[in-house]
Amino acid sequence: MPSLALRAALAAARVLPRPLTRGLGAALGRLARDPFALRRAVADQNLAIAFPELAPRARAALGRRMYAHFGRMAADILRFAGARPDAFLPLVDDAETRPLLADLLARGRGLILLTGHLGNWELAGAWLSSHGMPAAAVVKPPSSRWAARAAEEARRGLGIETIPMYEARAGVLAALRAGGPVALVADQSPIHGSTWVPFFGRPTKTPEGPGLFAARSGAPVVFGALVAAPGGRYRVVAEVLEEEPRGETREVIQRIAARYRARLEEEVRRSPEQYLWTHRLWRRRPPP
Repeated sequence: MPSLALRAALAAARVLPRPLTRGLGAALGRLARDPFALRRAVADQNLAIAFPELAPRARAALGRRMYAHFGRMAADILRFAGARPDAFLPLVDDAETRPLLADLLARGRGLILLTGHLGNWELAGAWLSSHGMPAAAVVKPPSSRWAARAAEEARRGLGIETIPMYEARAGVLAALRAGGPVALVADQSPIHGSTWVPFFGRPTKTPEGPGLFAARSGAPVVFGALVAAPGGRYRVVAEVLEEEPRGETREVIQRIAARYRARLEEEVRRSPEQYLWTHRLWRRRPPP
């Protein structure tokens, strides 16, 4: 039954006009917050920590915009999954980014692309693929078998190769040795292999994998995101965090984690409604 519902949603998203599907997605997103309160308590707590200067009413309005945003993003993913990876390129402003990534890849050491749950990270993979830079993305498969299968089919349709999280150490290094880009959504709190760096003024548990892979491979590290822009368009953001990772491994891990969190925070502050505040960012405290 869930797979049939997903297929029906896919068909509707591809056939109906895009403004209509995005409007429906936004409405469903708002319903997820009010009245269904889907992870609303976590989002509200995170927003209170990140933006203590905002009045409760303003934070609630920001939360509603966040849920609506991800409803629209889901509608776009459903629309373009299964289409050609370049189907949405006319919607993307990216003139300055392609030469930067192409130059870094031409050096033959691969490329580590760090992003967060910001904007539309799934379509960012389609953007890379459509420009001849298909990325291998580390993913944590959903526990539901049908959901995992649907997510894998959608990513394959967008031109994204996946590396299961439990195979990340070997898979990422192999992809980098082959000279390709590897995309890591690195803002969730990991259970193992982590370090602590500031994020919105709080020590935040951050994966050490990006720095470890950079130290072992010598691959350049870039922060990137595909953020929503007015008029239903998208804008690519990219900045080099480390061009030639050097130094002791632990030092590289800490340095890249700190630069990544700082750059992510900067972009989130620009578009706070485009960040997925429903993760438990600060449920753990650093050891004394």
